[in-house]
Amino acid sequence: MNCEDVLYSEKADSEECFLDESHYFRFKAALAIKTNSFKIGDFLYIETSDPNKDFIAGIDEKIFVNTVSKDCVKFEKDIRRCFGFDYMYKENFEVRDGLKIYFPGIMMEILKVFKNDREAKDYIINNELNQYEGKDYAMEIGTSYFSNPYEEFTQNMNDKEIDELRMLSSSYLEIKNILDREVENNSQLEELFRDIESKIIEISTKNGIPLEYGSSMKLRLNESISEDEEHIEKELNEPINVSSLITRLKAKKVIERKDEFLNFLFSKKGNTSIRLGNSVIIANGILMDKFEDKNATLLVLEPQVIKVNYRGLIRNFYIGKPSLLIFKNSASDFEIAR
Repeated sequence: MNCEDVLYSEKADSEECFLDESHYFRFKAALAIKTNSFKIGDFLYIETSDPNKDFIAGIDEKIFVNTVSKDCVKFEKDIRRCFGFDYMYKENFEVRDGLKIYFPGIMMEILKVFKNDREAKDYIINNELNQYEGKDYAMEIGTSYFSNPYEEFTQNMNDKEIDELRMLSSSYLEIKNILDREVENNSQLEELFRDIESKIIEISTKNGIPLEYGSSMKLRLNESISEDEEHIEKELNEPINVSSLITRLKAKKVIERKDEFLNFLFSKKGNTSIRLGNSVIIANGILMDKFEDKNATLLVLEPQVIKVNYRGLIRNFYIGKPSLLIFKNSASDFEIAR
Protein backbone atom coordinates (compact mmCIF):
# COMPACT_ATOMS: atom_id res chain seq x y z
CA MET A 1 0.00 0.00 0.00
CA ASN A 2 1.27 3.45 -0.91
CA CYS A 3 0.94 5.61 2.19
CA GLU A 4 1.54 8.81 0.20
CA ASP A 5 -1.66 8.06 -1.70
CA VAL A 6 -3.48 7.64 1.62
CA LEU A 7 -2.18 11.01 2.79
CA TYR A 8 -2.79 13.12 -0.29
CA SER A 9 -6.11 11.49 -1.20
CA GLU A 10 -7.24 12.26 2.37
CA LYS A 11 -8.64 8.80 2.96
CA ALA A 12 -8.11 7.56 6.49
CA ASP A 13 -8.95 3.99 5.58
CA SER A 14 -5.62 2.35 6.43
CA GLU A 15 -4.48 2.67 10.03
CA GLU A 16 -1.23 0.82 9.28
CA CYS A 17 0.01 3.82 7.25
CA PHE A 18 0.05 6.04 10.34
CA LEU A 19 2.77 6.50 12.92
CA ASP A 20 0.43 5.13 15.55
CA GLU A 21 -3.24 5.04 16.48
CA SER A 22 -3.23 8.57 17.90
CA HIS A 23 -2.03 10.03 14.57
CA TYR A 24 -4.66 7.98 12.74
CA PHE A 25 -7.47 9.30 14.95
CA ARG A 26 -6.08 12.85 14.74
CA PHE A 27 -6.18 12.64 10.94
CA LYS A 28 -9.78 11.41 11.01
CA ALA A 29 -10.72 14.23 13.39
CA ALA A 30 -9.06 16.77 11.09
CA LEU A 31 -10.99 15.47 8.08
CA ALA A 32 -14.25 15.56 10.05
CA ILE A 33 -13.92 19.33 10.64
CA LYS A 34 -12.08 20.19 7.40
CA THR A 35 -13.11 23.35 5.58
CA ASN A 36 -10.24 23.30 3.08
CA SER A 37 -6.97 21.51 2.43
CA PHE A 38 -3.94 21.97 0.22
CA LYS A 39 -0.54 20.42 -0.38
CA ILE A 40 2.36 22.64 0.56
CA GLY A 41 5.82 21.23 -0.06
CA ASP A 42 5.73 17.63 1.13
CA PHE A 43 3.01 18.36 3.67
CA LEU A 44 -0.78 18.42 3.65
CA TYR A 45 -2.31 21.43 5.38
CA ILE A 46 -5.88 21.00 6.63
CA GLU A 47 -7.90 24.09 7.49
CA THR A 48 -10.73 23.38 9.93
CA SER A 49 -13.80 24.89 11.55
CA ASP A 50 -11.99 24.87 14.89
CA PRO A 51 -11.48 28.55 15.86
CA ASN A 52 -7.99 27.92 17.23
CA LYS A 53 -6.38 24.95 15.48
CA ASP A 54 -5.58 23.58 12.03
CA PHE A 55 -3.66 20.40 11.18
CA ILE A 56 -0.51 19.54 9.25
CA ALA A 57 0.21 16.00 8.07
CA GLY A 58 3.47 14.69 6.65
CA ILE A 59 5.07 11.37 5.91
CA ASP A 60 8.32 9.78 7.04
CA GLU A 61 7.79 6.09 6.27
CA LYS A 62 4.54 6.55 8.21
CA ILE A 63 2.06 9.45 8.29
CA PHE A 64 2.31 11.84 11.22
CA VAL A 65 -0.26 14.52 12.06
CA ASN A 66 0.16 17.56 14.30
CA THR A 67 -2.09 20.42 15.37
CA VAL A 68 -0.89 23.96 14.63
CA SER A 69 -2.15 27.46 15.38
CA LYS A 70 -5.01 28.66 13.21
CA ASP A 71 -4.04 29.90 9.72
CA CYS A 72 -0.33 29.75 10.51
CA VAL A 73 0.62 28.52 7.02
CA LYS A 74 0.26 30.61 3.89
CA PHE A 75 3.57 29.78 2.20
CA GLU A 76 5.85 26.74 2.20
CA LYS A 77 8.42 28.54 4.36
CA ASP A 78 5.79 28.82 7.11
CA ILE A 79 5.64 25.04 7.62
CA ARG A 80 8.73 24.93 9.83
CA ARG A 81 7.59 27.94 11.85
CA CYS A 82 4.19 26.33 12.44
CA PHE A 83 5.75 23.07 13.53
CA GLY A 84 8.33 24.95 15.60
CA PHE A 85 11.43 23.39 14.01
CA ASP A 86 14.29 24.43 11.74
CA TYR A 87 15.05 21.08 10.05
CA MET A 88 13.77 17.55 9.77
CA TYR A 89 16.26 15.09 11.24
CA LYS A 90 17.13 13.64 7.80
CA GLU A 91 18.04 16.96 6.15
CA ASN A 92 21.61 18.15 5.68
CA PHE A 93 22.59 21.14 7.80
CA GLU A 94 25.39 22.46 9.97
CA VAL A 95 24.92 21.80 13.68
CA ARG A 96 24.84 25.04 15.68
CA ASP A 97 23.39 26.56 18.82
CA GLY A 98 19.62 27.00 18.95
CA LEU A 99 18.59 24.70 16.09
CA LYS A 100 15.38 22.72 16.56
CA ILE A 101 15.29 19.34 14.84
CA TYR A 102 12.06 17.45 14.24
CA PHE A 103 11.65 13.69 14.59
CA PRO A 104 8.14 12.26 14.43
CA GLY A 105 7.15 12.12 18.11
CA ILE A 106 10.18 14.09 19.35
CA MET A 107 11.58 17.60 19.04
CA MET A 108 15.31 17.99 19.68
CA GLU A 109 16.88 21.38 20.35
CA ILE A 110 20.63 21.96 20.23
CA LEU A 111 21.13 24.18 23.26
CA LYS A 112 24.89 24.54 22.95
CA VAL A 113 27.73 23.18 20.82
CA PHE A 114 31.14 22.91 22.54
CA LYS A 115 34.72 22.78 21.31
CA ASN A 116 35.83 20.34 24.02
CA ASP A 117 35.07 18.93 27.48
CA ARG A 118 36.63 21.92 29.24
CA GLU A 119 34.27 24.33 27.53
CA ALA A 120 31.36 22.05 28.43
CA LYS A 121 32.39 22.05 32.10
CA ASP A 122 32.66 25.83 32.17
CA TYR A 123 29.20 26.11 30.64
CA ILE A 124 27.73 23.77 33.23
CA ILE A 125 29.11 25.82 36.12
CA ASN A 126 28.23 29.20 34.60
CA ASN A 127 24.82 28.32 33.12
CA GLU A 128 23.40 24.91 33.95
CA LEU A 129 23.75 25.33 37.72
CA ASN A 130 21.18 28.13 37.50
CA GLN A 131 18.84 25.72 35.72
CA TYR A 132 19.39 23.13 38.42
CA GLU A 133 18.75 25.67 41.17
CA GLY A 134 15.43 26.71 39.63
CA LYS A 135 14.31 23.11 39.23
CA ASP A 136 15.46 22.30 42.76
CA TYR A 137 13.24 25.11 44.06
CA ALA A 138 10.25 23.72 42.12
CA MET A 139 10.86 20.39 43.83
CA GLU A 140 11.25 22.00 47.26
CA ILE A 141 7.82 23.64 46.99
CA GLY A 142 6.31 20.49 45.48
CA THR A 143 5.16 21.82 42.11
CA SER A 144 7.30 19.58 39.88
CA TYR A 145 9.58 16.57 40.06
CA PHE A 146 12.87 16.31 38.20
CA SER A 147 15.48 13.56 38.10
CA ASN A 148 19.05 14.74 37.65
CA PRO A 149 22.63 14.33 38.97
CA TYR A 150 22.39 17.65 40.84
CA GLU A 151 19.63 16.30 43.08
CA GLU A 152 21.56 13.09 43.63
CA PHE A 153 24.75 14.99 44.48
CA THR A 154 23.09 17.42 46.92
CA GLN A 155 21.16 14.63 48.66
CA ASN A 156 24.44 12.85 49.40
CA MET A 157 26.57 15.84 50.41
CA ASN A 158 26.05 15.15 54.15
CA ASP A 159 26.37 18.86 54.87
CA LYS A 160 25.61 19.75 58.49
CA GLU A 161 24.29 23.23 57.70
CA ILE A 162 21.87 21.95 55.07
CA ASP A 163 20.67 19.20 57.39
CA GLU A 164 20.22 21.67 60.26
CA LEU A 165 18.38 24.15 58.04
CA ARG A 166 16.00 21.41 56.86
CA MET A 167 15.22 20.45 60.46
CA LEU A 168 14.72 24.07 61.52
CA SER A 169 12.56 24.79 58.47
CA SER A 170 10.29 21.85 59.17
CA SER A 171 9.73 22.99 62.77
CA TYR A 172 9.39 26.63 61.70
CA LEU A 173 6.60 25.90 59.23
CA GLU A 174 4.85 23.49 61.58
CA ILE A 175 4.71 26.08 64.37
CA LYS A 176 3.68 28.82 61.92
CA ASN A 177 0.72 26.68 60.88
CA ILE A 178 -0.27 26.20 64.52
CA LEU A 179 -0.02 29.96 65.14
CA ASP A 180 -2.20 30.64 62.09
CA ARG A 181 -4.91 28.40 63.55
CA GLU A 182 -4.78 29.97 67.02
CA VAL A 183 -7.68 32.32 67.79
CA GLU A 184 -5.90 34.08 70.64
CA ASN A 185 -2.29 35.19 70.85
CA ASN A 186 -0.01 32.59 72.40
CA SER A 187 3.13 34.35 73.60
CA GLN A 188 4.91 31.12 74.48
CA LEU A 189 4.38 29.68 71.00
CA GLU A 190 5.33 32.98 69.35
CA GLU A 191 8.55 33.09 71.38
CA LEU A 192 9.41 29.56 70.22
CA PHE A 193 8.65 30.57 66.63
CA ARG A 194 10.99 33.60 66.88
CA ASP A 195 13.71 31.50 68.48
CA ILE A 196 13.68 29.05 65.56
CA GLU A 197 13.50 31.95 63.13
CA SER A 198 16.61 33.52 64.66
CA LYS A 199 18.54 30.29 64.10
CA ILE A 200 17.44 30.27 60.45
CA ILE A 201 18.51 33.91 60.07
CA GLU A 202 21.88 33.02 61.59
CA ILE A 203 22.52 30.40 58.88
CA SER A 204 21.38 32.85 56.20
CA THR A 205 23.67 35.60 57.48
CA LYS A 206 26.67 33.31 57.88
CA ASN A 207 26.38 32.22 54.24
CA GLY A 208 25.61 35.67 52.85
CA ILE A 209 22.22 34.63 51.48
CA PRO A 210 19.55 37.39 51.57
CA LEU A 211 16.25 36.33 53.11
CA GLU A 212 13.09 36.12 51.06
CA TYR A 213 9.64 36.09 52.59
CA GLY A 214 6.49 34.17 51.74
CA SER A 215 3.83 35.43 49.36
CA SER A 216 1.13 36.11 51.97
CA MET A 217 -0.87 39.22 51.19
CA LYS A 218 -0.06 42.13 53.49
CA LEU A 219 -3.04 43.94 54.98
CA ARG A 220 -2.66 47.67 54.25
CA LEU A 221 -5.04 49.92 56.15
CA ASN A 222 -3.91 53.00 54.25
CA GLU A 223 -1.21 54.20 51.87
CA SER A 224 0.69 56.13 54.56
CA ILE A 225 1.78 53.06 56.53
CA SER A 226 5.18 53.71 58.08
CA GLU A 227 8.31 51.70 57.32
CA ASP A 228 8.37 50.40 60.91
CA GLU A 229 4.73 49.35 60.71
CA GLU A 230 5.35 47.70 57.34
CA HIS A 231 8.32 45.78 58.75
CA ILE A 232 6.25 44.59 61.73
CA GLU A 233 3.39 43.66 59.41
CA LYS A 234 5.73 41.58 57.22
CA GLU A 235 7.12 39.81 60.28
CA LEU A 236 3.61 38.96 61.48
CA ASN A 237 2.14 37.86 58.16
CA GLU A 238 4.97 36.58 56.02
CA PRO A 239 7.25 33.79 57.19
CA ILE A 240 10.74 33.37 55.79
CA ASN A 241 10.67 31.53 52.48
CA VAL A 242 12.64 28.57 53.81
CA SER A 243 12.32 26.63 50.54
CA SER A 244 14.18 29.41 48.73
CA LEU A 245 16.82 29.55 51.46
CA ILE A 246 17.40 25.78 51.36
CA THR A 247 17.68 25.86 47.56
CA ARG A 248 20.16 28.74 47.54
CA LEU A 249 22.25 27.23 50.34
CA LYS A 250 22.50 23.96 48.40
CA ALA A 251 23.55 25.86 45.26
CA LYS A 252 26.22 27.72 47.25
CA LYS A 253 27.59 24.45 48.63
CA VAL A 254 27.74 22.94 45.12
CA ILE A 255 29.71 25.96 43.86
CA GLU A 256 32.13 25.54 46.77
CA ARG A 257 32.58 21.90 45.72
CA LYS A 258 32.31 22.44 41.98
CA ASP A 259 35.27 20.22 41.03
CA GLU A 260 33.80 17.37 43.07
CA PHE A 261 30.40 17.97 41.45
CA LEU A 262 31.86 17.96 37.93
CA ASN A 263 33.74 14.72 38.62
CA PHE A 264 30.50 13.19 39.89
CA LEU A 265 28.57 14.46 36.88
CA PHE A 266 31.09 13.21 34.30
CA SER A 267 31.23 9.82 36.03
CA LYS A 268 27.64 9.41 34.78
CA LYS A 269 28.77 9.28 31.15
CA GLY A 270 27.76 6.08 29.39
CA ASN A 271 25.18 4.43 27.18
CA THR A 272 21.76 5.77 28.06
CA SER A 273 18.22 5.01 27.03
CA ILE A 274 15.65 7.75 27.66
CA ARG A 275 11.92 7.14 27.34
CA LEU A 276 9.68 10.11 26.53
CA GLY A 277 6.12 9.03 25.83
CA ASN A 278 6.21 6.51 22.98
CA SER A 279 9.78 7.41 22.02
CA VAL A 280 13.09 6.03 23.28
CA ILE A 281 16.28 8.05 22.71
CA ILE A 282 19.45 5.95 22.65
CA ALA A 283 22.82 7.67 22.93
CA ASN A 284 26.14 7.76 24.76
CA GLY A 285 26.40 10.72 27.10
CA ILE A 286 25.28 12.19 30.40
CA LEU A 287 21.59 12.48 31.24
CA MET A 288 21.63 15.98 32.71
CA ASP A 289 17.96 16.18 33.59
CA LYS A 290 14.59 14.53 33.02
CA PHE A 291 11.11 15.89 33.68
CA GLU A 292 8.60 13.04 33.79
CA ASP A 293 8.07 11.81 30.21
CA LYS A 294 7.91 15.35 28.84
CA ASN A 295 11.53 16.36 28.26
CA ALA A 296 15.12 15.35 28.92
CA THR A 297 18.46 17.14 28.64
CA LEU A 298 21.47 15.17 27.40
CA LEU A 299 25.15 16.11 27.19
CA VAL A 300 27.02 14.24 24.45
CA LEU A 301 30.81 14.48 24.49
CA GLU A 302 31.90 12.57 21.40
CA PRO A 303 30.78 12.12 17.77
CA GLN A 304 28.00 9.54 17.51
CA VAL A 305 24.73 8.48 15.99
CA ILE A 306 21.75 9.23 18.21
CA LYS A 307 18.84 6.85 17.69
CA VAL A 308 15.21 7.83 18.22
CA ASN A 309 13.00 4.76 18.40
CA TYR A 310 9.30 5.51 18.02
CA ARG A 311 7.37 2.27 18.47
CA GLY A 312 9.93 0.26 16.53
CA LEU A 313 10.58 2.85 13.81
CA ILE A 314 14.19 3.98 14.29
CA ARG A 315 15.51 7.33 13.09
CA ASN A 316 19.25 8.05 13.18
CA PHE A 317 20.86 11.44 13.65
CA TYR A 318 24.61 12.00 13.52
CA ILE A 319 26.08 14.65 15.78
CA GLY A 320 29.78 15.34 15.30
CA LYS A 321 30.57 17.77 18.13
CA PRO A 322 30.17 17.81 21.93
CA SER A 323 26.69 19.25 22.46
CA LEU A 324 24.01 19.92 25.04
CA LEU A 325 20.66 18.71 23.71
CA ILE A 326 17.11 18.83 24.98
CA PHE A 327 14.51 16.35 23.74
CA LYS A 328 10.82 17.14 24.08
CA ASN A 329 7.90 14.80 23.73
CA SER A 330 5.95 16.47 20.93
CA ALA A 331 2.76 14.73 22.10
CA SER A 332 2.74 17.04 25.13
CA ASP A 333 2.05 20.76 25.06
CA PHE A 334 3.78 21.16 28.42
CA GLU A 335 7.23 22.61 28.19
CA ILE A 336 9.79 23.61 30.81
CA ALA A 337 11.26 26.99 30.08
CA ARG A 338 15.03 27.16 30.04
